[in-house]
Amino acid sequence: MKKVLLFLFLSLGFFTASVKAETTNTVGIINVLEINDKAKVMKSLNAQRDKAVEEIQDEVNSKRKEFEKKEEELKGKQSLMEKEAFGKEVVSFQMDVMNYDKQTEQKLSKVEKSYVEALKTIQKDYLDRIVRDIGKSKGFEVVINAQTAIILNDNLDITEDVIEALDEEITEIDLSRY
Repeated sequence: MKKVLLFLFLSLGFFTASVKAETTNTVGIINVLEINDKAKVMKSLNAQRDKAVEEIQDEVNSKRKEFEKKEEELKGKQSLMEKEAFGKEVVSFQMDVMNYDKQTEQKLSKVEKSYVEALKTIQKDYLDRIVRDIGKSKGFEVVINAQTAIILNDNLDITEDVIEALDEEITEIDLSRY
């Protein structure tokens, strides 16, 4: 009877160990935010977007000063002009401001659209393949985003490997291309 219990105990232990071995390290983790912060191509892309937005903002600030000056001139004309003529100039001025604001929104939208398209290219042409290759080499069946997981084993995190591989393949992408 002791031998049977010992056999069952050992068999159960072996079964548990083999199940545990099969499920160990089947899920890998990548930290997309860290890749965005550290990968050279992402730093370059983010810097290009920031520069484009900054240039638009500088242009807006300059144009706002022109609009403020024009508004002051318009206020000075109010007492010198007929009410109807003044009203037409005010409406024209307001239309100029609205048109400029619309153009600015379109420029910002174009920058963001280009940024998203560049991100898609990085994802499709590089990141997906790199993550897949590294994940397979580590024996993972699935790689998930760290932001959607509670990580209990730091050995599952392949973020640094992905960043290194991405940096080896691409360091820049031209935002203006999109």
